[in-house]
Amino acid sequence: MKRVLACSAVALLFLVPGVEAGAQGKLSGFLAVGPTTTTGDLKDADSTKSGFAVQGGFEYKLTAPLWLRIDASMGWNDRLTNYAEDAYIWTFAGRLEYWLPMGSDKIRPYVVGGAGFMLYKRNPGETGLEDTEEYMTKNRMMVSGGAGLDWQIGGTSIFVEGRYDMAMKKSDETGSARSMIPIMVGARWGAR
Repeated sequence: MKRVLACSAVALLFLVPGVEAGAQGKLSGFLAVGPTTTTGDLKDADSTKSGFAVQGGFEYKLTAPLWLRIDASMGWNDRLTNYAEDAYIWTFAGRLEYWLPMGSDKIRPYVVGGAGFMLYKRNPGETGLEDTEEYMTKNRMMVSGGAGLDWQIGGTSIFVEGRYDMAMKKSDETGSARSMIPIMVGARWGAR
């Protein structure tokens, strides 16, 4: 039930501002869902397995090929433990989308890149240790880059997007950065 409420809250956060500004022809919104694969110390040191994420956001047209995008996602991943643990991974990012001048009127490729925050919280499962520091939320700066393909269908479009989201390690940490690869499938509406 908590997951359903959290997803609904993220969706509402991005639906409301898009209604009025979308009419002006510069703002669009999107929702997406897809699998995530963990890499680096997110997979190794944190023992976090692959999972799935829900993402929502809005995009603002700066120029014809360049859009500013603000998005948030919430992911659920199992952990490799004996105690039925899992983890939540949130991302909050500002990104630039560049729509490549190739393709057709209906199918359009784009590249995306930006920065933001990645928050990671372990859920203790059967251990009951939720209040310990080990299970608290960890937050890190994140950079990301990727590409997507958008298929226009009337006033909306369907898209698939792959990214590499890398959370920078802190200066006192050893090992590699914590990163994941989300493959998102979703829908856009509003200005295009």
